[in-house]
Amino acid sequence: MTQPLRILLFGAGNRGADVYGPYALSHPDQLQFIAVAEPDPERRACFAAAHHIPPDLQFTGWEQAVRAGKIADAVINATQDEDHHNSTIAALETGYDVLLEKPMATTLSETVHIVQTAQETGRILMVCHVLRYTDFFQKVKHILASGQLGQIVHIAHSENVAYFHMAHSYVRGNWRNLSHSAPMIVAKCCHDLDLLYWFTGEQAETLSSIGNLRHFIPENAPPGAPDRCTDGCPASDTCPFYAPRIYLHNYPIKAAVAKAHNPLLRAVGRLTLSQPKLADALGALVPPVRTLTRYEGWPRNTITAQPDSDEAVLEALKTGPYGRCAYRCDNNVVDHQVVSLRYPSGATATLTMHGHSHEEGRTLRIDGAQATLLGKFSYSQAWLEVHPHGPGKVERFTFPTVVDNTSGHGGGDAGVMRAFVQALRGQHAPLTHAEDALESHILGFTAEAARLGEVSVVLEKVKQGFGM
Repeated sequence: MTQPLRILLFGAGNRGADVYGPYALSHPDQLQFIAVAEPDPERRACFAAAHHIPPDLQFTGWEQAVRAGKIADAVINATQDEDHHNSTIAALETGYDVLLEKPMATTLSETVHIVQTAQETGRILMVCHVLRYTDFFQKVKHILASGQLGQIVHIAHSENVAYFHMAHSYVRGNWRNLSHSAPMIVAKCCHDLDLLYWFTGEQAETLSSIGNLRHFIPENAPPGAPDRCTDGCPASDTCPFYAPRIYLHNYPIKAAVAKAHNPLLRAVGRLTLSQPKLADALGALVPPVRTLTRYEGWPRNTITAQPDSDEAVLEALKTGPYGRCAYRCDNNVVDHQVVSLRYPSGATATLTMHGHSHEEGRTLRIDGAQATLLGKFSYSQAWLEVHPHGPGKVERFTFPTVVDNTSGHGGGDAGVMRAFVQALRGQHAPLTHAEDALESHILGFTAEAARLGEVSVVLEKVKQGFGM
C-alpha cells in the first residue's frame, strides 16, 4: 500500500490552513501534514491541533523549519508573496519538492531565480495555477484543440474582481501596496495570463498595457467619511465598501448564494437577505442554513482568528486594517488594467482586469474563423457556448459553481493538490510546472512596466535581458 506523502507547510493562513489543510484531512491516503511553519502563534497552534502535529515539528517560521533539515517529502509554500523567493530557494536547496502559491515572487528577477534554482537542484517545483485544473477551463482547452472554432483570431478574457474582493485584498489587504506585493496584474492575473499562454500554445510576441488607480483615492471619499468605517460613517447605508456589512453581516456571500443555480441554496440565500431574523432562527434547526447565517469563511476568516465571534470580527474592524475607509488606505496598486498581446501566428488577445464588478468571476470570448466561444466562470454561474458561424446548433455546457458546493476555484484547488501528489509519485508530469508558469509572470511584470512607461514591449528583448 502506498504511504501518504509527508508535507511541511510554510504559512498556515487562508490558503495553507483553509484550502490545503482540509484537502489533506479528506484524503489521508494521499498526503499528511507532519510539520508547520507559521509565525502567528494562534494560527500555528490551530493548524497543529487539526493535523496532530507534535510540538517539536511546529516552527515559528520557514527559516527555523529549514534549519531542521529535510524532515518531510515536500513543502507546500503558502507564505505571503514577499516571502516566496527566499523561502522557496531555501526549501529547494534543502532538497524539498515544492508546491508554490502564485505569484512565484514579487519581482521578475526573483521569479527567474526561483525557476533556475529548481532546474539546478533537480527538484519538482509546481505553481498553484489552479484554473488549469478546473473542468471549465479544461473544456475550453479541449474545444480549442478540437479545431471546432477554426483558426483562432482573437481572445478577449476578463478578470472581473468583485467590488468587495477588491476592497478586501487590494485596497485594505495584503496586496494593496507595491512596497510589499507584486503588481496587481501579477498578483491577481498571473492565473489569467497563464490561461492565455495555455490556450494559444504560443509565447506572445509583443505586449502593451494601460491602467491606473482611479477610484480608491481620498478625493473620492464620501463627505464626512472618517478614517474607519466603525467611527460613525455618514455613508454607511450607501457605501458598497462599508466594512461591517462585508465582514460582520456577510452581505456579499449571502448575495452570491442568492444567485445559486441550486434552488434550495438560492432560497436560503434570499431568505438571509430579506428576513435575516427568520433565517437565523431557522439556522438553529437546519445546519445548512446555519452555515450561511453564521458564516465563518473567506473573507471573514482572514481578519480574525475567531471568525465564529461577531465580537472578535467587530474588534478587528475597530483596530485592524480591514476596518479602514476604502478611500483612506495606503494602497497604490491599480484598480483597472488592460493588457494587449500579439502572437507569432498573428492572433491577438486582450486581458481586462478590474475591481468594480457586481460579482466575482471571469468572462471569456474566443473568436475563430468557424465559430465563437463564449463563457462565464463565476461564483454563481459557469457555462460555455459555442456559436457556429452560419448554419448549425449552438452548443451549451454548464458546470458546477462555488456556491453549488464544489471545491474552491471551481474544483481547481483540489485539482492542483491531486496533481502535486501524482507528480511526486511519478504518476504524471506536472501540468503547472514552474518553467511553464514563468511565461505568465514574464507577461505580468512586463505589462506593469509597459503600463508605467506607456510603451509597447518586444518580449524577446525582455527574455534576452535575463539570459533566456
